[in-house]
Amino acid sequence: MDNSNTQVKKAADVLSIPEQQQWVEFGKPRYDVVRLADEHKVDLIVVGSHGRHGTQLLLDSTANAILHHAKCDVLAIRLT
Repeated sequence: MDNSNTQVKKAADVLSIPEQQQWVEFGKPRYDVVRLADEHKVDLIVVGSHGRHGTQLLLDSTANAILHHAKCDVLAIRLT
């Protein structure tokens, strides 16, 4: 967990994200991302997706679950 906190802190420092807006959680991302977004009244979730070929495989299951359950906007970025 220390390594995760360190990596989040480094990225947050570069992006000027205050410490009170940084979260490291362990669990099931498809549920916890949406829960955290609801709890903290998040406006936008940015999620990476391992896009496959073909429209039916555009989003992986985690990105797809977040997209369908989030109450805020979701931006899915295809990871290559």
